[in-house]
Amino acid sequence: MSARLGWLYPYALLYLFILIVAFYFPDIAPMADEGIHLYQIQHFHAGHLDMHGALTNIPGYHWLMALLTMPVETPSVVLVRRINAFFALGTLTTLMVLTYQVRGRLCITRVTQLLFMPLVLPFYFLIYTDAVSLLLILLCLSLGLSNRMLLAAVIGTLSLGIRQNNIVWLAMMPFLLYATEGGAWTDRRRLLRHVLRCWPFGLCAVAFLAFYFINGGVAVGDQWAHPPLAIHCGNFFFMLLVYLVLFLPAIVSHLPKTRAFVLALPHKGLLLTLLLMIYLFGFTNSHPYNQVYPEYFLRNMVLMTMVSSVWIKVLCFPLMALALCDFLARCPGRPAWVVIGVFAVLAVVPAWLIEQRYYMVPLLLMLLYRDEEAPWAEAATTWFYLFAGAVCTYGMTTHRFFM
Repeated sequence: MSARLGWLYPYALLYLFILIVAFYFPDIAPMADEGIHLYQIQHFHAGHLDMHGALTNIPGYHWLMALLTMPVETPSVVLVRRINAFFALGTLTTLMVLTYQVRGRLCITRVTQLLFMPLVLPFYFLIYTDAVSLLLILLCLSLGLSNRMLLAAVIGTLSLGIRQNNIVWLAMMPFLLYATEGGAWTDRRRLLRHVLRCWPFGLCAVAFLAFYFINGGVAVGDQWAHPPLAIHCGNFFFMLLVYLVLFLPAIVSHLPKTRAFVLALPHKGLLLTLLLMIYLFGFTNSHPYNQVYPEYFLRNMVLMTMVSSVWIKVLCFPLMALALCDFLARCPGRPAWVVIGVFAVLAVVPAWLIEQRYYMVPLLLMLLYRDEEAPWAEAATTWFYLFAGAVCTYGMTTHRFFM
């Protein structure tokens, strides 16, 4: 029996890791936006209905945490963080199911990479909406792949109560489900049947539009910092930089195919020049929140360094161009990859604030759907994620820095 269950041990270690971090998390003061979220949770817990002026989200996460902490007199920082971490257990389970659904088999290497992705891992243990929001989006995708569309749409609609910009990922779901199932976009009959099958996702659109018109925008509070219906290039190019860092071993392994793709691309010189001009004129660091405490916020340090000199800005361009070429070279024959990329751009272009947390869903899905690279690249990615994920979690949970 033990030999037959031996394959479960590595996965049990992943669950154990989450529990250990959750219970040994330092008892330190709230950091960054944790103070806003904790205030709102404690406010609802005490029976007050008014909202913090800087809270941008629909307060579904805060109501949930307030309800879960009802047995105690006042929700503490440590308690809320631990409850948040328990949602990571559900996320890990969902990632395992999705790995099987998308790849046809469980793979401890890919599941470990998905859990330890440095962009995501620290936020499982902080009082942020991302952990619960991510769980609901992944559940929505898994249910959709299981052909349980109504339940998927209900979960998706609930996710809007956590982060309203999840509407982009809910709009993506019918396309991603069709691409994952291998449907041909030219097969009109199959496409029509799929559209009719996905009708429950219309409920998500109705719920979002009702909220948008009642609220007068996407952000609930702090609306000046999150203007609706705007177009900004900052997040697009910064997402390419994050893509490069997270997928560097895979990018290096894929270089011969990327080179062949670029060489076969018509008018590549003109396209590259056009991209460079958009980058030079469009990539700015104008949001006030991106210009404070560079010694603490790593994101702000990188952004402020990139725009501090035209030469530094130009030197960063080849890195972003390489990331974009790698992504595009993987697109032929991979419709799911294309769908994720298109909706990733749609999700980040309206945002003025440059924030790497906006990339969690698309980059996690890219990792889920990415083909296996050479063994050395997969091993390098795994070890990099283990090391960087641990360092980022430790650094952020001890107030040394924040992403």
